[in-house]
Amino acid sequence: MNYSLWILEYGYVDRFPASNLFAAQPNEGHRRMPYCFGVIRSADRCILVDTGFADRAVYERLTAKYGETRWAHPVDVLARVGVRPEQVDTILLTHNHFDHAGCIDAFPTAHVHLQRREVESYLAAAARPGRFEFLTRSCQADLPQRMATGPATLVDGFAEVAPGIELRPAHDTHTAGSQVVAVTNAADGTWVFAGDNVYSYQNLEGLHGDGVLAPIAMTTGSAATWLDFADG
Repeated sequence: MNYSLWILEYGYVDRFPASNLFAAQPNEGHRRMPYCFGVIRSADRCILVDTGFADRAVYERLTAKYGETRWAHPVDVLARVGVRPEQVDTILLTHNHFDHAGCIDAFPTAHVHLQRREVESYLAAAARPGRFEFLTRSCQADLPQRMATGPATLVDGFAEVAPGIELRPAHDTHTAGSQVVAVTNAADGTWVFAGDNVYSYQNLEGLHGDGVLAPIAMTTGSAATWLDFADG
């Protein structure tokens, strides 16, 4: 099997602090932070890895915080590469954050896959007192309800969702139930959609090319767990 793989950028934040991307690195300046989702296509399949978000209030909040931003609705970005919402048959969510799971309603016939641990951990965190709001601050609050009413699968660990397409758990890293999507093509091997568990090649190659893994800073899991995940 060979799939066509796409990364579609639907927005960006121009001056995002690098200290938010690399743990314990306070003096690395800023980066342009792209907001993206993935498309996996074959002759008979159209699969999204995450869905992005579209929310004017959030656009304005991010612009006020980070300076210049640009945004387009993910559906409009898909149209530029010839994909209509009804063509999307499957959505693979790497995790439950608003910028990754904010538009699943735009694809009403797509079957959504998410780790069960991600949903259960979110519900448990949301039930805690307000002082624990950090755990749910970036989450798509209504995602559990959407998963319960639409075509959806809560995945327990590893799963093959199509020939050559695997869901691989990355629990307790960026989020409690994060997962990555691995796509293996006969022609060019395995590609991984890492969600927010890798922001830059520097996370894996070292901030200055020294080969020392640089853990992500934005996480509700642990740096030690991320290091084992990244080294796998």
